[in-house]
Order: sequence, then structure tokens, then C-alpha cells
Amino acid sequence: MRKPCLEKFKINLACFLVTSLGRSLRFRVVGQEQLDQFRGKGGFILNCWHGQQLMGFYFFRRRGYYILVSHSRDGDLSGGIMKKLGWNIVRGSSSKGAVRGLIELLRALRQGAGVALTPDGPRGPIYHIELGGLYLAQKTGAPLIPVAFVFDRKWISKDSWDLFVIPKPFARCVVYFGEPLFIRDELTDDRLEAEKERLQKALHEANHRGEEVLKEWLS
Repeated sequence: MRKPCLEKFKINLACFLVTSLGRSLRFRVVGQEQLDQFRGKGGFILNCWHGQQLMGFYFFRRRGYYILVSHSRDGDLSGGIMKKLGWNIVRGSSSKGAVRGLIELLRALRQGAGVALTPDGPRGPIYHIELGGLYLAQKTGAPLIPVAFVFDRKWISKDSWDLFVIPKPFARCVVYFGEPLFIRDELTDDRLEAEKERLQKALHEANHRGEEVLKEWLS
């Protein structure tokens, strides 16, 4: 009895803290049309770096998007938080349940749902692109939409492999949507490496553009 109650308390507390932090931020959204053109018309795949995911949980809350969560104990906690924030949770990771998780995401995309992925997660290395999102895009024709979350004031966990970012209360946040990428060709070994590089560059570019917008905002 104590353990379920403790887990529920942790989830409720974490959800309250994330929501309170998100509500304190000042957001400037750039490129929203890159996403809006697909909403309600077909599936799409949002991509952001693993270290930036915290405010992604808040920003895309209550939209019914699907997200992949690991089977670990950390996954139990983060999955509970995201479910409370209105996400649809699919369990699986590169080390356990990967195939089943991808099949569920594939089904969601084909039904026109939105999916969010951290292509360098769950274990890194940082900015490394995993196969899963590219496979989903190739099989469904869904666009890969790069998203960056850039803050003027933040804490960075230098002990974590992903340099996990937590914005400071009342910080400014630029949410930058890059141009969608489509994968039309079969993912041969050579094609796969080229598409990994293309998505990696698109995410770095979205972050660079977001930093430029932030500098203009601050000035």
C-alpha cells in the first residue's frame, strides 16, 4: 500500500512542479506553421534532443500526442507525469520492448496521430540519431519536424550524458520549429547514414536559429 501511494505522490508533486515552472516562463514560438500544416491531416513526428525534453512535456501537454517511455523505474515516474499531462504513453526502449513500441507508434501515425521522439535517447550518446524515428517516417510518409527549446536562464546537469536542461523560473523560452523532413527512399545502409546526418543537422540548425531569435528578443 505504501509503495503505490508514494509513487502517486511523486508523480503528482513532479507534475505540479513542471506545470508551475512552465507557467512561469515567457514563450516565443517561431515556425508554428511547420507543425500546424499537418495537424488534423495526418501523422507527424516531433523531434527534440533528449536534454531539452522537460519543457517539451509541458509545451505539448493535453494534445494527445504519443511518446515512447522506457520500461525502467525512471520510465515509470516520467510516464506517470506525462500521462497526467495528457500524453499517450507507449512503453519501450532500445534495450527492451523496442519492436513492440515501434509497432504501436506506427499504428498511431497511420491513424493520423502526433508522435514525439528524442532521437538521441534514451542512453545516448548525445546528439546521436537512433534508427526508430527514421524507420517510422519511411514506413508512414510522416514528416520529421525538428523542435528546439532555448532558454535565456537555465540549469544544465553536467553529470548527465544528455546535458539535461532545466529552465530557471520566469526565464524566456524560444520554441523553434524547423522545416519538416520526409524520407521517401528505402533505408539502405548508405541511405540510413545520410538520413541520420540530415536529421542531426536539422536539429542543430533549429537550435542555432532559436538562439538567434533569443538574442534578438533580449536586445
